[in-house]
Amino acid sequence: MKQFLETICIRDGEPQHLEWHQRRVNATLQNFYPVHHHAWLLESCLDVPPEFQKGLVRCRIVYDVHVLSIHYFLYIPKIINSLKVVEGSAGMDYRYKYSDRTTIEELYNLRADADDILIIKDGWVTDTSIANIAFHKNGRWYTPVIPLLAGTTWKRLIVTGILIPKPIHQTEIMSFDFFKTINSMNDWDQSLACPVSNIVRGEV
Repeated sequence: MKQFLETICIRDGEPQHLEWHQRRVNATLQNFYPVHHHAWLLESCLDVPPEFQKGLVRCRIVYDVHVLSIHYFLYIPKIINSLKVVEGSAGMDYRYKYSDRTTIEELYNLRADADDILIIKDGWVTDTSIANIAFHKNGRWYTPVIPLLAGTTWKRLIVTGILIPKPIHQTEIMSFDFFKTINSMNDWDQSLACPVSNIVRGEV
């Protein structure tokens, strides 16, 4: 049975944007286990311990049909200033947030001196190893229309008009000015804008 992962930001004891995470959980369960009755809600599963009621906390939930484990961690933001371009395999599929990240971790190990990787699939820009990406040009922010994983923050920023989805080919990367990486723990206002010159070309 496949297992899946949900990462939720807890800020001063309050889960952030829980409705977006619930939508993804519901869609995942419906796709893989349509014959089961899915009665559980993230809201009823979360019980933030007293020691994690202050500051920024990462909640990690592993599930299949049922919730398998819930863990809380104090979160120390990872600063991403540089990316190395790497090629993902043609059959690489991470449309759902699988708990098994072996393929992505193998690509991450190719980053050399960069902080993270930028995964290219069939010539098109997708994601970094842990986040969606956005590129700035002429006062607007654009994001790959088909990422490896349609993150909850990525979806919310598109709906609110902050991000414009479009196909971005690897040959277009240097036509932008800056990039940002975004995920549930690194929301738009917390994300650092870095020059695209910090994106190092790899073997693609």
